[in-house]
Amino acid sequence: MKLLIDTNIIVPLEPGLTTDFEINTDHALEFHRLAQKSGNTLHIHPAIEHDLLRDKITERANLRQKLINRYDKILYPPSLSLLEKTQVGDPKKGSNDYVDNCLLAAVKGDAVDFLITEDKGIHRKARRIDLDSRVFFLQEAIALLLDFFDKSPPPPPSVKKVYVYELNERDTIFNSLRSDYHPGFDEWLRYCKRTHREAYVIPNEETTCLSGICIIKSEEILPTGDSGRTLKLCTFKVSDFEHGKRFGELLLKAVFDYADENNYDFIYFTAFPKQDELIAFSESFGFHVYEEQNDRGEYIVYKKLVYQMEDIENLSPLEFHINYGPRRVIFNNNTTFIVPIKPIYHKVLFPELEPQIPIFHESRPCGNSIKKAYLCHSAIAQIKPGDNILIYRSKDTSGITAIGAVEDTLRSSNPDEIARHVGSRTVYSFDNIVDFCHKPTLAIRFRYVKGLSLPIRLNELKRKGVIRGAPQSITRLRPEGVEWIRTKLSM
Repeated sequence: MKLLIDTNIIVPLEPGLTTDFEINTDHALEFHRLAQKSGNTLHIHPAIEHDLLRDKITERANLRQKLINRYDKILYPPSLSLLEKTQVGDPKKGSNDYVDNCLLAAVKGDAVDFLITEDKGIHRKARRIDLDSRVFFLQEAIALLLDFFDKSPPPPPSVKKVYVYELNERDTIFNSLRSDYHPGFDEWLRYCKRTHREAYVIPNEETTCLSGICIIKSEEILPTGDSGRTLKLCTFKVSDFEHGKRFGELLLKAVFDYADENNYDFIYFTAFPKQDELIAFSESFGFHVYEEQNDRGEYIVYKKLVYQMEDIENLSPLEFHINYGPRRVIFNNNTTFIVPIKPIYHKVLFPELEPQIPIFHESRPCGNSIKKAYLCHSAIAQIKPGDNILIYRSKDTSGITAIGAVEDTLRSSNPDEIARHVGSRTVYSFDNIVDFCHKPTLAIRFRYVKGLSLPIRLNELKRKGVIRGAPQSITRLRPEGVEWIRTKLSM
């Protein structure tokens, strides 16, 4: 794959002076090492020379001008005309924004597969032009390389439910929160401890600091004025050093399970306008931003979990699932398929469904995530966004273990296209994807709905006429089989 690197990745890779070493240097070097080891190529855009020329230290600027020749340069970069000026602006040539747009145009024009940058402004632009799945932060890129190329990052620990009084109030994960809510944060945290408030946390066994935290509180009304059982996420924070491991989705899994089990009507949290990445992340899971801000200048970001019949009638199956899921799907105006998965891949993709292995032991980002992907050689062509898939674990279980909702599909024999499509959602390494693509490969991106407390075994499926035998490939269910499944799952 071709990886385009921004100036803020080159700088830690090529310090220029011993005083220029920074915290990202180690991460940049690890990224460079993994890219070389896996046979990927690092590329630069000619426009970054504008960035380098702005360096006021002439000696360093001249040195970097020479050192960047070790990277492959895009000789004929795609034109900026690929980008809509209304979305990315029309900056002056040579400016920072001009360079940013040049990098995004290179991705849009498929001159490269991914762009690696620490520039949040570029990430915001990428979201506006639907390129966010191909623009990575440095640590996300490291996680992608580790996941694609048969070397996973250290096993992420399991989510644990704790009382807030068990937490170290000086944990580094609280630093940014303390800054945002100064001077009242410490008193509020002590109040949470005294009132025995609960939290979901992701410990980091190596550093003893938390990788993620979500403190929860039960309320009876949504700040927008809607009444009903309301779960407030008093904090929702993933460590700045844990990009790419999908810990945000891992926390949301715990939150959604808790809300579903206890019949909550709403979930919400508050966020400052500057927390646009958190807001965008939550919107992809059906949260909405209330138009008015509270007294602290925060938005109310909320999600409804209750729906009416008109919602089923007026929304597409995928829209309904995103808005009211992930624990909800409909069996109406869509199709249901059984998708067989071998135990070895099932264990990685759905680690929480393993009966005796500690949750998330030796897991990969795809195991933490709600958004997943499945690859196969099936020639089936009817799968559409919003269709339901029933995950069938073959061999040892021989039964349906989980439900998913289809986002989209791609059929291709080009491994780079498949890799770009699935990102870190899949259990397969890039070498596996290359092997897969010796013939047309179907990539299904789907959202994890929930696992079943007890698998629906093959014998019962056959007895009820859902299927005739163990599925060897993706199998479309007949209407009578779908109705029995819907009744069985009480959905």
